[in-house]
Amino acid sequence: MSCDWGGRHAPEELLGEWERAHAATLRGPRRREWVRTRLTAKAAVRWATGYHGTEIVTDRDGAPRISGAPGAVGVSLAHTGTLAACAVSRDGREGPLGVDIEPVDVRNAVLLPRLLAPGEPPDEWRELEPGLLATILVTCKEAALKAHRRPSPSLRDYRMWRCPRGRLWVRVAGSGHEDLRVWRSARAGLVTAVCVSGRRTPARRRVTPDHVLAAVREKAPPLDLTREHPKE
Repeated sequence: MSCDWGGRHAPEELLGEWERAHAATLRGPRRREWVRTRLTAKAAVRWATGYHGTEIVTDRDGAPRISGAPGAVGVSLAHTGTLAACAVSRDGREGPLGVDIEPVDVRNAVLLPRLLAPGEPPDEWRELEPGLLATILVTCKEAALKAHRRPSPSLRDYRMWRCPRGRLWVRVAGSGHEDLRVWRSARAGLVTAVCVSGRRTPARRRVTPDHVLAAVREKAPPLDLTREHPKE
């Protein structure tokens, strides 16, 4: 799920105790982005699971996790500028989950030598402009890095390939981690990618700040989060 906050204020008083304390340690744009992303995630968790009053805290590895929800619920966060994104799994036992979002930038072309592993990119991407290709690769590989909790810091080790059935996958070279299925979309100058274990199909929903704030305040009915699906 994603939300473009634009010029809207994200009220910190809607955060939980840990979240407010952490926000107080941040300054300027970083603080605003952090608060927007946490509120978006709290709304996504409510719509996906029905749980209210959860907090999105940080574990010892720096990855987000949900506190205050019964059972295991998986979560991954991303943000760029005014846009916040969150991926949620209703059951954390469903396997790894990662999301990333990046603005398309022609300057990303300089990253290609550090991104391309043997056999990359997939055939249909070879004709893309270098800046767009690099942005897509960065986004997909960053989502995989988050899903697997950073088994390697080098994005070149996250190798993308298509299986004979046409599905897009990413594999962490030499790690023993399971391959992840990749879903991605490009819209309005942004690339979004979600990496999940192969048995799941993610749903995508774009919402407004009003949706998010009403959900966090528990004044909104559940949203249909199965309306759209990104591409493989």
